[in-house]
Amino acid sequence: MTTTTELPAKHTRGDAVGNRRGGSPPRRRRRPGGTLVAWLSVAPALLVIIGFTFYPMVQAMFLSTDRWNLLGPKTSVGADNYRTILGQGTFRESLFNTLVFTAITLAGTYALALATAVAANRELASARFVRTVTVLPAVIPMVVAGLIWKWLYDPDHGLVNTLAGLVGSDGARWLFDHHLALPAVAVVSIWKDFGIYALILLGGLQRIPPEIYEAATIDRAGPWRQFRSLTLPMIRPASAAVFLLLLFNSFKVFDQVWVMTEGGPGNATLTVVTFIYTHLLTDVGVASAASVVLFVILMAITVVRIWFSSREES
Repeated sequence: MTTTTELPAKHTRGDAVGNRRGGSPPRRRRRPGGTLVAWLSVAPALLVIIGFTFYPMVQAMFLSTDRWNLLGPKTSVGADNYRTILGQGTFRESLFNTLVFTAITLAGTYALALATAVAANRELASARFVRTVTVLPAVIPMVVAGLIWKWLYDPDHGLVNTLAGLVGSDGARWLFDHHLALPAVAVVSIWKDFGIYALILLGGLQRIPPEIYEAATIDRAGPWRQFRSLTLPMIRPASAAVFLLLLFNSFKVFDQVWVMTEGGPGNATLTVVTFIYTHLLTDVGVASAASVVLFVILMAITVVRIWFSSREES
């Protein structure tokens, strides 16, 4: 009788595939130095963020507990700077003006951006023209836009009052009126930025499947009902991004205010950032405390937005 010796069977490609399907996938070997290369790749960006964002932020927190005019020695005053600005009428007025400015720009910019996005989303020959024209103001620097509109608002020779005179109105002293100055500055922000936000909303509109509107039309839903029940809910992520960007940019408004009114007349257009700027040379501690308060407000807005996003996802 002859005995046969069984040799171990060679693994075939099919066996290997089967083992991988049934068992754990094979581990990839990390390339030596891969982690170091990754850190070196992001190091320039990290240095910029640390040097121009985190370090000034931490430094402002320390300076907010000191009294210093950039010339003499620093004097530690603890929380006195916070008590000063929170009990000071000027800072509270600047905060109120910032909230009013934010409300005006939020409502005006979103409404104009949404109308522009809806018009640009239609299959019309003029849609490309609308997309191009609406983005043009965003290319202009804010300082230049502020100077242009300062001339347009000129009570004697400005184009706004000239057009008002053609329809029989006497016009107004836009930047010199305590009640009109802040809305007039807000118009500049709306005019300049609505095109960028319209592009964001347009991206949300183009992600909506056209079959949904076809089904709504079959169900005899009119244009307004389609817009209210389909369009607005479907572009909610894009709208949330627009609202968040508008909130941040509105709270940080400075360029157009300083160029057009410097916070006047009186304190009618004084914003939080303008308040910080005007106090930098006189009391760095007060300016730093105001910047910390602004940081806390923006951080609170971010936390609330993240909380709402997590609730929507769940």
